Amino acid sequence: MAIKKPNTYDQMYPGRFLKAGLFEGKHVTLTIKDVNLEELEGDDGKKTKALIAFNETEMQLVTAKTNGLCIKHMFGDKLSGWIGKRVTFFPSTWNGEPAIRVWGSPDIPADMNVSIQLPRRKPIPMVMHHVGPAGPAAPADPPAQAAPPAAATAPVDDLPL
Repeated sequence: MAIKKPNTYDQMYPGRFLKAGLFEGKHVTLTIKDVNLEELEGDDGKKTKALIAFNETEMQLVTAKTNGLCIKHMFGDKLSGWIGKRVTFFPSTWNGEPAIRVWGSPDIPADMNVSIQLPRRKPIPMVMHHVGPAGPAAPADPPAQAAPPAAATAPVDDLPL
């Protein structure tokens, strides 16, 4: 079995969880298989984290609250309604660190303006993009969330997920 040569640091050390470097600057659409909570060890000790599993990969996404709120705006409060829905992610940064963010979904009828409200912070306006069959739609105005320039949707098979 041939092993694909790594292009990024995250590809050199794959693990159980998706990392922004695995996306190679591209948008990636994945289908939600399951949503769970798990206690994970971090720098601050053990914390309960939301995990999303996908049909296309064994890797899971440790879901930051911002991403969870974006998905909730697209598919509703009931987690059972998320199962089978497709979400398009893109690599970004948060506090100078690589991060995975939600771009939108092929399963929403049109672009959606949403406001993400985190505790003790100002609301963040974001756009959840309707993703057509050719990949992410080109926004008319710059999005509230930065995406890599000319990012293309990568087939999951092309990424080491």
